[in-house]
Amino acid sequence: MKTVIQVALAIVIVVLGYLIYDSIMEPVRFRQEVQQREGEIIQRLKDIREVQRAHRSRHQRFTADLDSLVDFYKQDSLTVIRAIGSVPDTLTETEAVRMGIVERDTIWVAVRDSLLRRARYPIDSLPYVPYSGGERFRMDASMIERGLTELPVFEASVEPHIYMSDLDDWRVYYTREEGLRVGSMIEAVLDGNWE
Repeated sequence: MKTVIQVALAIVIVVLGYLIYDSIMEPVRFRQEVQQREGEIIQRLKDIREVQRAHRSRHQRFTADLDSLVDFYKQDSLTVIRAIGSVPDTLTETEAVRMGIVERDTIWVAVRDSLLRRARYPIDSLPYVPYSGGERFRMDASMIERGLTELPVFEASVEPHIYMSDLDDWRVYYTREEGLRVGSMIEAVLDGNWE
């Protein structure tokens, strides 16, 4: 009988040890999963910001439609001004251009050839939030007035319930209640709320 009690106690000790270990590791595993998810979503928001900047430089405004942003990436082009020649130390670049020492040449480059070369996903999936099951980023664009100047602004965002809902107890451990966002509709900034 003594051996049976010892074996039963050993099993109880192992099970309790595992449960304690698992309860300690649960938040650690959750943090690792959150870092991976947020990393991919933040990269997607940075890519949206980069394409939006190119769109603004070409059209003097941001777009509020993610599909038109993807179309811009696929079909539009950007101007690149390059200098031919070198500027002597004694002159400014403007003087060198005026004297004919340096020439400027404007060329058109396809947006897809100059942006997002390191993207690890097809460009058609840019509007979709990773880990969301097909949900799209929310995006808006407008013009705001600062002083006497109209400035273009945009904001792309996603709420945490969209990319965290498949994780158990995510509301217990997740602290970024406002979700992830890049840009702002009330200020002329292009920063993300993770920066």
